[in-house]
Amino acid sequence: MTLTVRAVGPSDVQGLAALLSEMQAYYGAPVPMDDALEAAGQLCTLPPEGFNPRTILAMDGETAIGSCVLNVMLPAAELRRSLYIRDLFVSARSRRRGVGRALVAGAARLVREGGFCALDWTTDSQNLPARRLYDRAGGRVLGRTYYRIEHNALGTLLDEEILALSRAAGGG
Repeated sequence: MTLTVRAVGPSDVQGLAALLSEMQAYYGAPVPMDDALEAAGQLCTLPPEGFNPRTILAMDGETAIGSCVLNVMLPAAELRRSLYIRDLFVSARSRRRGVGRALVAGAARLVREGGFCALDWTTDSQNLPARRLYDRAGGRVLGRTYYRIEHNALGTLLDEEILALSRAAGGG
């Protein structure tokens, strides 16, 4: 294997789309290839205003075998930009070959070279292979709990908030 890690470019859309499709299937949320191609197209071109991810690929020669999508964050504690690993994925055929560690190291290079203050990420508590990778890479587990409101639950929260504001304003 000839492993390299580099930033994506416009010519990487097909390879990244294949990885994104495989990743979605791996996590039990398969998507149509058109959706994977659209996402890969966004990640492989200059970011539009308000969407500023960094994406790197692990390549075996000319074949994309792993990807890492990072978001720019502004953590409250440091008030300096950090990078957050949103998704790190290695193709099934390339696991246990150092690709994940190379992607984490590539992300660390982006932090250092871009003047960011830290590299953060989360993983499922039950994902023991990922946790071993991150532990070996020098990650430190923080005492935080990760929350998400799914799109279908946003309406309920917003409806309750509107009702509470209406009551507070004397509207019933």
